[in-house]
Amino acid sequence: MLDALAEAADTVRGQEAAAVGVAAAGVIDPVTGTVTSATDTIRDWAGTALAAGLAARTGLMVACDNDVRAAAATEVAALSGPDGSLLYVSVGTGVGGAVAVAGRLLHGVSGMAGHLGHLPSPEATGLPCTCGATGHLEAIAAGPAIAARYAHATETTAGPLQRVAAYAGHGDPHAVSAITLGARAIGRAMGGLANAFGPERVVVAGGVPRIGALYWDALCEAFTAELMAPLRELRPVAPHVGHDAAVLGAAALTHTLPLHTPSTNGASR
Repeated sequence: MLDALAEAADTVRGQEAAAVGVAAAGVIDPVTGTVTSATDTIRDWAGTALAAGLAARTGLMVACDNDVRAAAATEVAALSGPDGSLLYVSVGTGVGGAVAVAGRLLHGVSGMAGHLGHLPSPEATGLPCTCGATGHLEAIAAGPAIAARYAHATETTAGPLQRVAAYAGHGDPHAVSAITLGARAIGRAMGGLANAFGPERVVVAGGVPRIGALYWDALCEAFTAELMAPLRELRPVAPHVGHDAAVLGAAALTHTLPLHTPSTNGASR
């Protein structure tokens, strides 16, 4: 993985390149530059010295962070002022997230802040999560989880989520149920977090929310039902930036997070 990242960096770097920003899956600690925790989506990724390894291979300084948190950074600029707050969730092959308070993204101990997919979810009770626990939001709301639920209900082999969405569009009750259950689980969790943080802006990103109105309407309805009175006008919105959000956010990391140097494997700030 590190070799592939270094090769990609070399492909796009110019002669004036001074640093590399990398946004990666997993729990990323930008201070130590390490992957402190990860699922088996990338085998043996946990424990990787991401910043030091990439700095040694490229000869450049490196800043790193979680991919969803990097993407969320592109939404912070849309807040009304320096005290704005943001709740950001990305639903795709997994469920990730980020929280910004007073205009700053929270990182937490070892980079743990924002991993919303591992909140307990009543809808996921007893279901195994990719992290090794059971009953987490990702186990019912991620794209593969929705597809797996449909396959279980119909006693078929799990296919891509887009196929389930197509079946739902033709009125298949099992497809409709699987999609709306995952959407409601996300909406309920986000509504509860909104009550806890009082965000100015709530963003829902990722591939799953783009499968159609059935998903989005169920999510928004569940979200609104959880809100306390002062937040009743708050609604989830799509992100300002499209597929390039994580890339743009990664580039910005070189200005906001510690830079790890190739010579000392330490952070320059």
